[in-house]
Parts: sequence; C-alpha cells; structure tokens
Amino acid sequence: MVGFLQVSAHGLAQKITMSKTDRPIQEALTEIEKQSGYKFWYHAGLLNNAKNVSISVTDAPLTAVLDLLVKDQGLSWKVIKETIVLNKAATPPPPALPPADTLHGKIADETGNPVPGATILVKGSKKATVSNVNGEFSLTNVPDNATIVVSNIGFQTQEIAVNGRSRINVKFLAEVSQLENVVVVGYGTQKKVNLTGAVAQVSGKVLENRPITRVTQALQGMVAGLNITSTTSGGAPNATQNINVRGYTGLNASGGPLIVIDGIQGGDINAINPSDVESISVLKDAASTAIYGSSAPYGVILITTKKGKAGQPTKITYDNNLSWAQAINLPKMMNSLDFANLYNEAFVNAGRAPFFDDATLQRIKDYQAGTLKEEAMKSPSAPNDWTSWNTSNANNDWFKIYFKDFAFSQQHNIGISGASDKSNYYIGIGYNNKEGMYNFGDDDFKRFNIRANVSSNVTNWLQFNLRSTISRTLYNTPNTYSGKTGGNYMHQIARKFPTVQLKNPDGNYSDPSDVLLHQQGGRWKYTEDQPMITGEFKITPLKDWTITANYTFDGDLYDEQNQTKTVFTFLPDGSTAPVSGTTPNSFSRLNNRYEHHIVNAFSSYEKSFNKHNFKILGGFTSELTNFTSYSASNSLLYSNDIPSLNLTYNTTPSVGDGIRRLAVEGFFGRFNYAFADKYLIEINGRYDGTSRFLSDNRWKFSPGISAGWNIDREKFWQPVSEVVNTFKLRGSFGSSPDQLFLGDPSISTYYPFYPSLATTRPNSTSWLFGGAKQASVSQPSLVNPDLTWVTTTSYDVGADFSMFKERLNVNFDYYIRKANDFAGPAQVLPAILGAAVPRVNNAAIRTTGFELTMQWNDRIGQVGYSVRANLSDYKGTVVKYNNPSRSLSTFYEGQNMGDIWGYVSSGLYATDADAAKAPKAQFWNSTWRSGDVIYEDLNKDGVINNGKNTVDSSGDRRIIGNNTPRYQYSLNLSFDYKGFDLGIFMQGVAKRDAWVGSNYFWGIVGSEWQSSPFSIHYDRWTATNPAGYFPKFYMSSENDKNTQTQTRYLQNGAYLRIKNLQLGYTIPTQILSRIHAQKVRLYFSVENLATFTKMAKTIDPELSISDAKIYPLQRTWSCGINVIL
Repeated sequence: MVGFLQVSAHGLAQKITMSKTDRPIQEALTEIEKQSGYKFWYHAGLLNNAKNVSISVTDAPLTAVLDLLVKDQGLSWKVIKETIVLNKAATPPPPALPPADTLHGKIADETGNPVPGATILVKGSKKATVSNVNGEFSLTNVPDNATIVVSNIGFQTQEIAVNGRSRINVKFLAEVSQLENVVVVGYGTQKKVNLTGAVAQVSGKVLENRPITRVTQALQGMVAGLNITSTTSGGAPNATQNINVRGYTGLNASGGPLIVIDGIQGGDINAINPSDVESISVLKDAASTAIYGSSAPYGVILITTKKGKAGQPTKITYDNNLSWAQAINLPKMMNSLDFANLYNEAFVNAGRAPFFDDATLQRIKDYQAGTLKEEAMKSPSAPNDWTSWNTSNANNDWFKIYFKDFAFSQQHNIGISGASDKSNYYIGIGYNNKEGMYNFGDDDFKRFNIRANVSSNVTNWLQFNLRSTISRTLYNTPNTYSGKTGGNYMHQIARKFPTVQLKNPDGNYSDPSDVLLHQQGGRWKYTEDQPMITGEFKITPLKDWTITANYTFDGDLYDEQNQTKTVFTFLPDGSTAPVSGTTPNSFSRLNNRYEHHIVNAFSSYEKSFNKHNFKILGGFTSELTNFTSYSASNSLLYSNDIPSLNLTYNTTPSVGDGIRRLAVEGFFGRFNYAFADKYLIEINGRYDGTSRFLSDNRWKFSPGISAGWNIDREKFWQPVSEVVNTFKLRGSFGSSPDQLFLGDPSISTYYPFYPSLATTRPNSTSWLFGGAKQASVSQPSLVNPDLTWVTTTSYDVGADFSMFKERLNVNFDYYIRKANDFAGPAQVLPAILGAAVPRVNNAAIRTTGFELTMQWNDRIGQVGYSVRANLSDYKGTVVKYNNPSRSLSTFYEGQNMGDIWGYVSSGLYATDADAAKAPKAQFWNSTWRSGDVIYEDLNKDGVINNGKNTVDSSGDRRIIGNNTPRYQYSLNLSFDYKGFDLGIFMQGVAKRDAWVGSNYFWGIVGSEWQSSPFSIHYDRWTATNPAGYFPKFYMSSENDKNTQTQTRYLQNGAYLRIKNLQLGYTIPTQILSRIHAQKVRLYFSVENLATFTKMAKTIDPELSISDAKIYPLQRTWSCGINVIL
C-alpha cells in the first residue's frame, strides 16, 4: 500500500515554520505538505518504527527541515519532480583514508545538489582547485592550520578553518547582493532599512548586453522620476541624452543632476564604460542632495564602479555585443508622379501656374513605365547643364537612398579582478565602435576605455585606494555645409524632390542629390580624451571611526576639426564646376582644455549601544575648475587634401579664445539616528561658497532633514506581519541654492555682475573716425549687483512596504518642489535710459509629482520570474513672473508649464459657399474656401483672431493641450528556466500633446523649396476626397491660415515602446568545469523592437516633437557572449 497527499508544488525554496514536541513524524510530514505543496511518497509500514519528533523552526529552508526529521530515523529523502520520496537510508561504506596532507570534500547547494566549478583556495597562497561535475574536490599539501576560501558565482563566499581535518563538506548559501541591503548615498552608504530619503538604486546589470554607447541610454525608464529624453542629436552615433530628475527645473532652461563617480563629484556620465558600472543610485529629494549643496539642487546620480571582492581569486570576464541597426520612423516619400501632381495642385490652389509642365510630367510617366532610362537630361534652357528639381523625371525615395539598410556596431569588454588578504583590484578595458546610418560618407563613433581600481590595506588602520580611468572618444561625420544645406541634413533629405536625379546621364552623382557633399566633401571630427585619477587614504584610528581624504584630477581635452572642401560636379560637355555652396573651401579648429581639481576630506563615526544607533559625518570639499579654449578658422585652402590653418590664405581669419576659472568650497555634515531600527532621523547640511558671486553674497547654507518610521517593528503590527512583512513611512524637507542661474540660458558661466563691453573690428564697422575705420568699444549695459542665488525647496512624503514574504516590494513618493528667484524681466524703465534693463531675481515655479515602483519576485518550480513596474508624473506651474498684462508671448503667473494655446477647429469647409458664411478670418490676410480649416468663433464676436494675445483677451484661442510628458511608465519582465533567460523591457508615456509645425508633419508649408509631401499626405482634402485629413494645400503664404496651432491637428504624443528584448542561455556548469570556466552565456537581443503610438507616422514620439527633423533612432538586432574564467 502506498500513502501520499497531493497539492500544488511551489519549489524547494519554500520556507517552513513548525513547532512540534514529541509528536509522530506523520504529523510533521502533513504540515510540510500543507506549507510547501510537495507530496510525500513512501511504502506503507516504512514509518511504523519511526521515533516521535520534536522540532521548532521558523522560516527554515525545506531541505534543512527534512534533514532534521530523518536524522537518526534510518531514513533518507529524495525529490523527484513534485514528490518527496522517503526510503530506508543505505549504510554508507567507510570512507577510504586519504593521505594525511590531502584535503577532500564536496560542495553542495542548499538543496544538496552538487556545485561543479566552485573555487577552493588555500588562503594566503596560490594553491587552488575547482570542484568537479559531482561537486567533489581534492587539495594536496594543505597545512593543518590552513584556512580555505570557497567561492562561486551566485553563492556566498565562505572561509573555513581546516583544523587538521582531511575532509570538509561545504553547503553553499545563495548570495544576497549587497545592493539588496545597502544603498550608496552622499559620502557613504546607508542600510535600506534605515533609509529616510527618496533614493533609488539599480544594479549595473541593467546596463549589460545592450547595444548602447552611453550609460544614460540604458537608464531610460529604469528609475521612477529619472527622466531620460533624446536631444536634438537623436539617434546619431555620438548622441547624448537629456537627464532630469523630477521634472521642471527652470523657465527657459533645464538643470540636470550632479554626477558623482566613486564618491567624486562632477564626472562625465557619457565617458563611462557601462561594463565598468557596479551600481547606480539616484538621490531625488532635497534632504538627500543637501549634502552636495549648490552643485545638486536638481538631484544626484551616484555611480559606483566595480572592484575586486575579498577572498576572490583572479577572475577574468569577457563580453561582447555585435549589432546591426536599422533606422525606424523614416518618412515614406510619394512617388514622383504623385508628388508632381500634388505640387501642381498646391500651385493652382494658390493662384499660380503649375510647377511641373506637361513635358516633364510625361517624362516622369515614361520613366516609371520603363520606356525612359535616364533620370535627367540636358537642360533645354541651359545647354551645358542638367535638368533638375522640377525639370527632371527620376523616382527616388531619398530616405531609402541616404540611409543604410543596416549599420554594424560592436562592443568588447574585458574585466580582470581579484583580491588577496590585504588588497583587491579591478581592471576594465572597453572598446565601442558604432557605425552611423549614412549610406554615403560614413559617420562613425569610437570610444576606448581603461579603468583601474586598486585598494590596499597598508596597515590594519591605513588603507590606500587608487582609482584611475581614461576615455578616448573619436567621432567622424560629413560636414553639414551650412552654405548649401542650412546645416540640417534631415531637413535637406526631406525637401528633396523625388524627381531629382541621383546620377546624371554621364553616370556621375548630381549636384542637387548632395551625395557629392557626403562622399567627397569635408569632414567634421573630434577627439576627446577624458582622464580621471583619484588617490585616497582611509584611516581607522579607532573602531567605528574612519577618516577619509582624497584628491582627484578630472580632465577633458577636446580637439575639433571642421573642413569644407570645394566639391566639383561634371557638366554635360565634360567640364567641371564647383557644387553650389562649397566655395570657398575652409578649415577651422577648436581646442578646449578643462581641468577639475577636487579635494575631499571627511570623517565618520558610528556607534551602537542597546537599541540606539547613530552615525556622524563631517567634512570639507574644495573644487577648482580651469577652462581654456582656442579657436581659429579661415578660408581659401591651397589644397583640399591638406587641411591646415597654415595653408589658408584669406586675409581675414577668425581667431578666438576663452578663459574661465571657478572655485567652490563647502563644509558638510550628516547625522543619523535610529532607535531599535524603528524610529529614524537624518539631518544633512552644507555651507557652500562659490566664486560665481560677489564676495558679499558668496556663501549659502543647504539644510535637509528626513525621518522614517518602520511600523513593521511595532508589536501591534505582528497580526498582519505574515502578509505585510515590512512597512515604512518617510518624510523629508530640504533646500538647496542653484549657482547655475537656470532662469536664463544666456547666463551659462557667470552671473552678469560686471558690465560687458562689445568690441568691433575696423573691417566690421561702417563708421569713420579720423577719415578711417577704427576699432571700437560699445557702451556697456546696466548690471544688477544684487543678483542672488536661485533657491529650490522641496517636500517629500513616501512609503515603502513588502508583502507575501517580501516577494512584492512597493515604493511610493509624493513631492512638491519650489524654485525661487529665477531671473525674470525687470520693471520697464523710460526709453531715454538708452540701455537694456538689468535682470532681477523675480520669478518662481512650483513642480509637483509622484513616483511609484512595484516589484514582484518569485519562483514556481524551476521557473523564476520577476516583474518590475515604474510609474511617475510631474507638472509645473509658474508661481511668480513679471508680466502685468499676462501676455501669451511669455510666461505668466498661474501658467501650467507646457500649455499649448490654439484654436478650436471643427473640420474643413465643404464648399466655397460655406466658407463665405463663416466668421471673418482676415487675421491671416487670406480668402477662405472649400477645404480650409473651420475655426470656432469662441467669443462670438464674428471674427477669428487672437484678441490682444493675453490670458484675459485671447480672442478665439484657448488652452488646447499640454506637451509635458505625463505618466511616464516602464515594465521590466524577466524569466529563467534551466539555464534559459528571457527579459522584456517596455517604456512609454501615457499622456502628452504635441504640436508639430514643420514640413515633417504638414508636407506643404507654403514654399516649394521647403515643402516635403510624404505618403501620409495622400489623405488630404480635394474635390474628389472631401473627407481627407489634411486641409487644402496652398503653395504660398496663404497656406499659413490652415496650419495655425489648433485642435484638429494636435498630435497625441503618448507611446509604448518595447525598448529591449533579450533571450539568453547559460551553459551548464557541469560542462564548463571541464574547460575551467565559471560561466558562459550566449544571448540575442533586440533594441527598440516595436512602438505603439497614434502619432503621425513621419514622427518618432521619443524625439523632439516640436520639429521632428532629427537623426532617426534605430531598431538594433544584436548577439553576444559573456564569459567568466
């Protein structure tokens, strides 16, 4: 007879709580089945002679409980799928006696399964071995008093004294990452349980195995309240990202967070190799950032790089990423015949003659039919020239021509780390090469990184740390030729007619194609070297008392070269002529040198007694920044092939330089107190001085205070503690000055305390003095010596809790941040003053928002999974601004930042008669016809206009939307099963309005040379398509009447993007142990897999939605390998 119980299985990781005294073993088995979901299988009678058991355990591993129950019972247990099988224990044979100096043993995990590939090292020596496929190991000549260090990836390192034994069996415990218990904060670390500020931390693992060039690209969506957005460089190989913490930070400018690398303030996050990063912390509330004072009014990002771990033998890692990128969201051009017909239609609507004549239209048809082979011909009006633009007959989609189908990129990283009794080290080497998408004249980004982190215990009270790194970045791209293209290739590609020929009949690339500029033209390139070295001493004069002093040099050497070559095109008679906009040729060079010297000295003391724990930190910091810049440019190069200023001969070169120096000093401190880890308080403060201000107003104090209550430590919480395991309430207040004066983007370096003098060269003036042109100096403007700091003050309340045995973790914050004393317009003074009114501190904004993070981790059988979701939102309001008339041309009090004012449009006029009956709309000097936009007369005055353009007299304009990205969210899913792993990361914005006024949306913008009809513009109003989406097009300024900011064409900027999908497989350790490898993982990844949005197909919602003419983002397919030796 067989007895068993059956319930659902939950996994060996299940914890068991049980208390029984002298009870039958069957009762204990039944209790285990209830709690674990496993069923027991055993032959009837097996337990008849079993002894009663006494057991008392709380949250003990199932395997440990089973071992206790069968101990001294003559029984054994074994897990087969979802069943625990009980049998009689076999009598083991006596072990063979090993040689006296040989140590044997076996390594197993918590469930008793063997662990192959574990490293067993005799401490203080180089003697080491690894366990075999059965977890067994053997070491010879091991002294009786030796200590062995046993380590393996994913498990806690153990040190075990031999004590003369010849056999040692080791049971590994799963490694608990320090990230789960400790958070990096300013000038130190803090236990998570005692954290009172709004601080988030993510592991460096989020940066792994993605085809990125910048750390910020991988951080997008990873931290609630950390807003990463694309800049105007879009998806270019050297693109950077905007970084913002908690929304609006200024009126006309945006302040980013302070970057701190390995405890040193002011580093460049774009220069870091993502593979070197161990963890990233984000300090979001002012109480947490106050310790950095005026350098960090808008958050702090703390980056900790990797280092060797104690007891770890030398470990070598290698990982790579090979990727192929394809541009996404590129506009699709019309075919040339439809394009020509649309242009003619817009010309006729504007009362102009058709732009494409009948002969050209026929040639377009013949070319598309295949009866005409050439894209162009000799121009009838200029015999020694080619037809072009509206006289050629090609059928080209210039986006397909200009951009590659795929661009290859590669990353390679090597890490070497290890430790001995007294030192540890990490060396990282990285290479990143990203090809751009240009099909002609490649654009290319390269970065080389070397990092070395070394720590040595000189004595038992003195530690020396040396951290050094250097990054070299090289970028090379075609010159944009402002004289011909306006400096924006994306606009030039869009406005190029599909009728323009790629090649002339002679087989050479045509002038209007601009291919010659890319292939043969000049280049814009730069080399940037960024060294950073830190020497640090840590002294421990007494237990719990540490003194730290460090010096850092942080440098940036930037060399830029920009050449425009004169490019020649072939004419029909075989002669050549310069391509328009490429003469004269020129060369310019820019050299910047940035030096940042940082000294930090601080001391901390921590003490615990009874239930009291306190920590005190105090210190001093000093920073000196020197910046020099030299630039020179000149035209008329002797040779296109030798770009050098010495080989230019224009007599009016342009030369410039810049010199800046900035000093900052600060005294800072922090006090932490915890009672029984239940009641928590933290006080931060910093007293800052900066040379940006005059001596009378140079110093400012930054206070911060936060408190927390771990309610789960209270006795009254015990009844619900099994469900809600931890619960903490937090609150904070802080205030920090802002020395960057973000109210005005024109003030980027120094406050305007001193009068500025404008100079004029003799050849740049029309005035004669003494019968000749003279150098002159203009009268200075007025200054305000009382300009002072912008000050930010924030309040934060939050809650952190975990449920269901900490499988669910939730963090929530709500905050209010107010920034006062931005520079705004001063009171209007009489014009007789003769000078501009100086700036004054008279503007303020308020930002409110919330952040929510939820994470669930669990395991079902052999399937592990994790779900992490972030949601954040913010909005800004102008609290104070000097605008008495409340004009809509600038800020006004009560304005929600991002508001879009526009007209309410209710459709398109069906007939000319309907348009004639409409309210007067002569505001745009246009006549209204069928197909034009119907604007609602909201104020019922019979006229469509903007009134006095004020809040109180806005005519028929209203607030129709807001372009603030609301409810930013992300979802990170991960799964693992028997060596396979799958990760899916999604990110998006739930609500955002966008007004796009460029040709990328409208197609026709009134000028035939700036318009860009795409395939989306088939859906337009015509007499035969009165239900079309776009209005009637006019190729004249009359088109402006239909393109006013309005509700009909307001875009929904919300989107969801599958940012990354990654599938990996880790080769079993049983196989790897044969090749002495600890880990080998193969993976496949897709970046920007899919985007879901209602926005126009010509526009990527993640890019700048006001213009959209930006280098496209890419979908990237990649694969790679991770190896640990």
